[in-house]
Amino acid sequence: MPIDALINESPKIKQFDKGEMIYGQGATARYYYEVKSGEVKVININEEGKEFVQGIYKAGDCIGVPSLVCDKPFPASAYANSPCEMYVVPRAQFFRLLSQYPDFHLRITRLLSERLLYKAMMLEEVAIEEGEHRLLTLIHYLTERRGGANRALNITRQQLADMSGLRVETVIRILTKVEEKGLINSHRGNIIYKPGKESV
Repeated sequence: MPIDALINESPKIKQFDKGEMIYGQGATARYYYEVKSGEVKVININEEGKEFVQGIYKAGDCIGVPSLVCDKPFPASAYANSPCEMYVVPRAQFFRLLSQYPDFHLRITRLLSERLLYKAMMLEEVAIEEGEHRLLTLIHYLTERRGGANRALNITRQQLADMSGLRVETVIRILTKVEEKGLINSHRGNIIYKPGKESV
């Protein structure tokens, strides 16, 4: 159930320009954030300025919930990846919604569980798998998460590099290789994963 359907008074909606910070790493979690429109990326940046993308989120997704629930600082920063609108709900009101609406509570639990599974999957990929396997696993996950009839994944090579921990040059080389193998198609920047095919 959408967040705005649960609140008697319309929830606060805040607009962000592309590249604008929504919250910073280390900041205190005081609000529940849900994407109303647009796209948000959650990232860590090392001392050399290299980004690691923890996730890219679209309408209906929430961000920063573990920190809000555990009353801990945000472990990463969130930025608008495109012009976007966010529902911004104070912490106390968020907890009231969880207690009053079991369907909302279940939705949040499901979203967090999906992210835990993704983190476990990517940890294994980064730790023990080669670049090609890691990249195909990520593409498959993002395609499945997209859902719907349109299976084309609109994502940049740089974003794939930032999410997989690979260099962008490596990503480009691997994508060329797996397309030659027939594991993906690419068209106008979109990637179409072919399920059922095995990497060799």
